[in-house]
Amino acid sequence: MNTLLDELIETFDRLSVVYEELLKIAKSKQHCLISGSIEELETLIYQEKNKTEIVQLLEEKRQYIVARYCKEHNVQGNNITLKCLINKMDTVHSEKICNLIDKLTRALKQLQEVNQTNTTLIHYSLEITEDMIKIFCPSALQYSIYGYTGKMHENEFPMVLMDTEI
Repeated sequence: MNTLLDELIETFDRLSVVYEELLKIAKSKQHCLISGSIEELETLIYQEKNKTEIVQLLEEKRQYIVARYCKEHNVQGNNITLKCLINKMDTVHSEKICNLIDKLTRALKQLQEVNQTNTTLIHYSLEITEDMIKIFCPSALQYSIYGYTGKMHENEFPMVLMDTEI
């Protein structure tokens, strides 16, 4: 029994560390978005992807541990919550898990806030770029090369810069 709880605590601890690392990456991405450092941004996105894969593996491990714990302790129900499990644990393990969950929750909230700011920065940047294109190439927006995803749609860009009325 304690082995499973120790594994669960270790998994939450590792999740907490990885989310802290994701938060650092998100803050660095924010700096790159503001400064326009594309090369560094690409590196950070690659690191972020790797950390996200680690989070996914740890989450699968956490779910597996919880399922094993439920099976060994005859806890019924597919929608079992951590709060319910914590109430069934001894004090030492429940306190450790509660502390780790609190730490994890704080990191997730901060990560969400930083990512929202990053999303806003990207959105404003796209709006400014579109406004500049409208000034010099008004009909070009009918055949937009880049969408909001940043992926290239087509290679044709009608050049109407010289035909634009000033």
